[in-house]
Amino acid sequence: METGKTGKYFKYAIGEILLVMIGILLALQVNNWNENRKNSTIEQNTLMSLKSDLESALIQLDTKINKNESFRAADSILLDIMHFKKHVAIDSIENLILSHIFSPGFDPELGTLNEILSTGKMEVIKNRTLRKHISTWNKYMDELSEVDEKLAHLDLQVKEPLYSKQIPMKNTLSVFLSSVHESAADIPKSNFEWDPEALFKTIEFENMLSNYMIYSSIQYKRLIDIKQNINEMISLINQDINDD
Repeated sequence: METGKTGKYFKYAIGEILLVMIGILLALQVNNWNENRKNSTIEQNTLMSLKSDLESALIQLDTKINKNESFRAADSILLDIMHFKKHVAIDSIENLILSHIFSPGFDPELGTLNEILSTGKMEVIKNRTLRKHISTWNKYMDELSEVDEKLAHLDLQVKEPLYSKQIPMKNTLSVFLSSVHESAADIPKSNFEWDPEALFKTIEFENMLSNYMIYSSIQYKRLIDIKQNINEMISLINQDINDD
């Protein structure tokens, strides 16, 4: 201080401070880089796992859509036969009726998507559009569940009691059990005969088919919406995986 070297000491102190600050900034930068790389790895693994789940769900969804179309077609034909009082062979009528006993469900195993929604993994997904699709998934499924419950109610509370009084249900065994065991296809048909005319003369049967047509049409629309959502998610995932 006495020899006039104060300025040099200040310059030295400032230099030391700057070096410390630069070191801290570099350390933070390296830490951020490592964190980003870690998050990027997590994101890529999550996206690939999510894509695999969605592709499996898409296969199950296509099966349900095909069955929905098939069942609606059968119910429409039955309504047409009933309305115009067409004469159709009893075997053909039986096949139309027994081809649609229970409405199929859609319960995909989407562990990765559920994990994203229930944990903080949503934050590692950079694509905002993909995040929006993921966040609205439960909305689509809830809407589908509403109509599925209506169809399940028709299956168990309306169709089954009505058919059990009118149709020999044993005739469905060979169809359903043959998928489990080949010998089941040899199960003989019921000895009880039934008259389609008696069934076609009941308003309960017409009302049931009409309700199936209504709710199955709603179900079809919601299944198509879900399929579009899945395809869009897969497309976005492919872009993000390819970009990296």
